[in-house]
Amino acid sequence: MGKPAKIVSIILIGIIVLIQFFQPERNKGTIDPVVDLLGVTSIPDSLAAIFKNSCYDCHSDHTDYPWYSKISPVSWYLEKHIKDGKEKLNMSKFGELKKSGKIGVLADICDVIETGSMPLKSYLVIHGNARLNELEREAICGWTELEALSLMRE
Repeated sequence: MGKPAKIVSIILIGIIVLIQFFQPERNKGTIDPVVDLLGVTSIPDSLAAIFKNSCYDCHSDHTDYPWYSKISPVSWYLEKHIKDGKEKLNMSKFGELKKSGKIGVLADICDVIETGSMPLKSYLVIHGNARLNELEREAICGWTELEALSLMRE
């Protein structure tokens, strides 16, 4: 390796080490059952487990972080996904929505599950256990429809 290549390598290693000191804020809030989707709906335990496993890391106020989430720039990428996911739907705040908002969210959940746009393919690459099978998708959509009908009757 020539002198210019060594200098470039040392600079790159230095940058990689330096950026490790710049970590984003973690999504480690608490789940309040008074407003959380799983606390304010009549969701069966089996579906609640699916939601926690496949949705809650990006769509709630509490993320269970994998080991690689402490490595920059991966940490920045993950936090952007979480921020974007919570902007679209934060299940930790479901109970704060108006009735029409709740019904809309329930319909949206079924839509994104049926089309396969959620969970994200990039998430499934590393979290294969979050992949939903046909029976799970049908169960989620069936539940969201029943829950929406129940809200309409209130």
